[in-house]
Amino acid sequence: MEVTIGESASLDEALWRYMSLDKLINLLETQKLYFTALESYNESDPFEGYMPDVAAKAYAEIFGSQVSELKQAYEVLKQMDVAQNNPKLGEMRNGIEKLSSKMELAFHKISKAITVNCWHSNRVESEAMWKLYSDDGKGIAIKTSVERLHNALKEQVFGKKIQIGKVRYLDFSDTNLTPKCCVVDGNISPLIKRSSFSHENELRCFIVNQVPSDNIEYYRPSADIVPVDLNELIEAIYISPFAKEPFISSVFAICGKYQIEDKVIKSTLLDISGFLPKLSNW
Repeated sequence: MEVTIGESASLDEALWRYMSLDKLINLLETQKLYFTALESYNESDPFEGYMPDVAAKAYAEIFGSQVSELKQAYEVLKQMDVAQNNPKLGEMRNGIEKLSSKMELAFHKISKAITVNCWHSNRVESEAMWKLYSDDGKGIAIKTSVERLHNALKEQVFGKKIQIGKVRYLDFSDTNLTPKCCVVDGNISPLIKRSSFSHENELRCFIVNQVPSDNIEYYRPSADIVPVDLNELIEAIYISPFAKEPFISSVFAICGKYQIEDKVIKSTLLDISGFLPKLSNW
């Protein structure tokens, strides 16, 4: 499988994937990573797959040149006396409108068909991410690195190209933005998100899927299920600092079934016992 790492990411960068126990079990059982289509995020962030206006205009200038040339030709013909009331001119206008609509629809479909597998980039655990992804304190987090993630994917058999890059967070309403601001590792979507989501500090594996040109209006994107080497991927499995028994024992028992219990760590994020003895030295 072809897996490329963009310049935005560093090999030694620590990554975390916070999840529920049932998702961990599914990962251990299937040994596959789930890549979600950006269209699936329409409710949580409808801007997924889109870009600031300045980038959209630049994109339109580059890829919409055919439509622009046709519009210019149409305006020239419309000004000519010989073209007045010519039915062919109306047909040309309708054809231009249809082509423009089809190209706009194709852009939206291609953007929303990109599939992503998301990781939180951080040297240490994130208390905020634990709260976001732990239901009643019942959560786990897989710790890995960019290098381990890359190696865990590259030796697997899969027919599509995977890219890895860091998300850049921007204020889409910032009038000082330039098209260059919106490009990360040669891509815009899906490595651009609004600043309101910067707490995610996200790194993404993503797949740009082919969208059929025929009947594109009826196309619906689907997820990609990608095989992964779990021994290479998983550096450690952390149990939420908010977790209590019997959840903690259950995680150890389940990981024991898959012979990875030695990688399980109970988070000490909220444990101050190791610091208390220092008070006696005052």
